[in-house]
Amino acid sequence: MTEVIEMQIGAVGEKFGVPVETLRYYDRIGLLSPARVGNRRVYSSEDCQRLASILAMRKLMFSLEEIRTVLAADAQIDRSLAVGELDFEALTLIRGELGRKLGEIEELERNLSEVKGKLQLLIDKVETVQQGGGHND
Repeated sequence: MTEVIEMQIGAVGEKFGVPVETLRYYDRIGLLSPARVGNRRVYSSEDCQRLASILAMRKLMFSLEEIRTVLAADAQIDRSLAVGELDFEALTLIRGELGRKLGEIEELERNLSEVKGKLQLLIDKVETVQQGGGHND
C-alpha cells in the first residue's frame, strides 16, 4: 500500500526546492492541481510524484506544453491499462515526444563534450605557461 501524505504548498515547495509561486502557477495552468481544503492547496503523495516528474522533465529541457502532453498521454495509458484496452495512439505520442527529447539531449551532450575539450586545452595551455613553459621576452 502506498503511503498517503497531505502537505500544504509551503512544505511541498521546501521539499522539492520549488518556489511557492511556481506551484501556484502550475495549478493555474492545470499542470498540477492539488485538492483544495477551503482556500488552501493540499498536495497528496500522487501530486508529489507528479511534481517530481514535472521537475525531472524540466531538467531535461521539456517545455511546459511538452510536459503537459507527456503527462496527459501517461494518464491516458494508465486509464487504458485499468480497463484493459491499450491506447496505441497515446503510446506512440509519448514515445515520439521522449525520442525527440532524447535526440536533443544527445546533441547537447555532443556540444558539451566539444566545449569541454576546448576548455581542457585552454587549461593545459595556462598550466604550461605557469610552469615556465612560456616565454616572456
